[in-house]
Amino acid sequence: MTGKMGRSGNRSKAAAPQSDYPAQDGYITTLHPEGSFNNIRHDVQTRELIRPCINYRMIAFNILMPLLVFFSVCRWNVLYACIGLGLYLLIRLRDIIVCFIRLYQRYASDDIRLSCVFEPSCSEYMILSINKYGIFSGAVKGVMRLRRCHLPNGGVDYP
Repeated sequence: MTGKMGRSGNRSKAAAPQSDYPAQDGYITTLHPEGSFNNIRHDVQTRELIRPCINYRMIAFNILMPLLVFFSVCRWNVLYACIGLGLYLLIRLRDIIVCFIRLYQRYASDDIRLSCVFEPSCSEYMILSINKYGIFSGAVKGVMRLRRCHLPNGGVDYP
């Protein structure tokens, strides 16, 4: 006789071994739920885009004021004006770069901003790393993060 004896005493055919993996057809839909082929972050929580408010007075202060000072001092001595402008830019470089990143966050399209595979996004990572490590080390860390921002990388990565 073929078959195994069940608990109820009935004879039944040998059952195929159960697997934890879905069948081949179901495997693709398990990996990529309906409509998520284009969304590379489907397995991570949905990111909500935050559009920062832009302080245009700060932009004017960081960019236009040094130019006004440069051209006003330039009438007396060009060398002093160049030295003063260079020192100002070195002192305020962190604020200027963060200002440009905030402008990118404000005006970049949703498709570009949502294509990041990391949490926090690469622009937020750049701001965090510049504030934590300084302008030069933070910028290098941010650029290295931008180079890694593609599949199969991704996940939570704070500076």
